[in-house]
Amino acid sequence: MTVPETTAAVDGATGPEALRPHAEDAFADELKALAAADDRPRPARWRLSPWAVATYLQGGTLPDGTVITPKYVGPRRLIEVAVTTLATDRALLLLGVPGTAKTWVSEHLAAAVSGDSTL
Repeated sequence: MTVPETTAAVDGATGPEALRPHAEDAFADELKALAAADDRPRPARWRLSPWAVATYLQGGTLPDGTVITPKYVGPRRLIEVAVTTLATDRALLLLGVPGTAKTWVSEHLAAAVSGDSTL
């Protein structure tokens, strides 16, 4: 009996073998709408402004009516501090007990800032 080889989780492939799509794939429409509506200054090498990154994570409604679903439900201030830390070229350490969305937040931060959460 041969066992099919699936390396989607290892090589970053998306498709039926993937456990779940990457953030930049699952929320591509929201990221595209944010980029189109984003007229604020962006740090060097960022795809979105800090405002747009925070809006992507916390959710909201854009002027064109596009609804951005919240990816993190919690104090907005925590996300603002995290985004500001990254925008000022400092290291960000997410600290907490297991199950408090640290990996989830970091994946979505990477997707919004660089467009690639698989780095």
